[in-house]
Amino acid sequence: MTDDLPLRAVAQPIYECLRCAFCFDLSWLGAANLCPAYAYGAFESYGARGRIAIARALLEGELEYDESVAQRIFACTECRACAEHCFKYIDTVRIFAAMRRDLAACGLIPPALAAVTDGLAETHNLYGKPHEKRLSWLKDKSRVDHPARMAFFVGCTPAYVRRTLARDTYAVLAASGLDFTVLSDEWCCGHPFMAAGQQERAAEVMRHNVEALKALGVERVVFECPGCMRTFREDVPEVLGEPLPFEVAHVTEELARQVEAGRLRFDVFQAGAVVTYHDPCTLGRGLGIYDAPRTIINAIPGMRLAEMPRHGRDAYCCGAGSFVRYDYPDFTDQTGHERLREAESTGAQYLLTACPACVTQFQYVRGQINSPLQVMDLITLANRLARWR
Repeated sequence: MTDDLPLRAVAQPIYECLRCAFCFDLSWLGAANLCPAYAYGAFESYGARGRIAIARALLEGELEYDESVAQRIFACTECRACAEHCFKYIDTVRIFAAMRRDLAACGLIPPALAAVTDGLAETHNLYGKPHEKRLSWLKDKSRVDHPARMAFFVGCTPAYVRRTLARDTYAVLAASGLDFTVLSDEWCCGHPFMAAGQQERAAEVMRHNVEALKALGVERVVFECPGCMRTFREDVPEVLGEPLPFEVAHVTEELARQVEAGRLRFDVFQAGAVVTYHDPCTLGRGLGIYDAPRTIINAIPGMRLAEMPRHGRDAYCCGAGSFVRYDYPDFTDQTGHERLREAESTGAQYLLTACPACVTQFQYVRGQINSPLQVMDLITLANRLARWR
């Protein structure tokens, strides 16, 4: 193993691992599981402690990168549950990200993910759709490239697949009276490249988006997609080597502020309706946003929130993170089924979440297991019931 591979840069935290198993443990919740990859792979090498042992063996020359190692590292949703519960506060996901970069350099990116990123480099979106169709969901183009202090960064999934989410987010921001802009030449945030270990490719799209937003005088960027927001907040400064030139916020934070200020109220949803809320991994453990969605939910009349046993920092992953469905669909399905059954156990009629990937995942697996739960995005519900003052 050569000295210039990224894994050597994170050698210290690798050797700090005590093998204590806190990254697996949810014993205070009974027999609950914490790591979806460990549940899927059924070997410790799929879990954080096992992966760190692999990393140490790689550093010491006892192992070499191969397809078996690649499967252990890429069959991971990067849900950050292991990092959140690490007794030594080790950023385990940072170690795994370095291993992804090494694997990419060795030509060991899983084939479907590699194909997606190759297409992304050409079309600037995750779905291979025409770039000029990115804003086809938006009828009123008056805010497009409009110089403003705030911007709405749409993201690939809301722009091309979950267009209702794009329209609803746009609508609530407009109704709030905020002056904001939307980029005509928005590119993918770069998260798929980072998930594939292709940091150099990510740098190009990150630079494009940052410069486009700066040119419009943007000081604050609002996101509906937590993955896009975390990429901007955490990855862009590291990859580009400079501070982010604007603030970032999730749309639930904006709406929660309006609720607390008394400017936003809601109509009754359904008298006696019971809902449960799934904390998206990236919004929760990745960005630390737990309270804002619940502020919105608790402000909606006629609705009772029933929390799942695993919620907040202990929330179980939906299975859709880090694009694992492309190469490990059984893993994604298994994880989604488990989480949806947990949601059903609350007695709720509705499952709310605040992430386009989670919404897509739950609607897909709901059909697989014929779940009676109705899956809804929180912003879509808030836009439907909103009453502004």
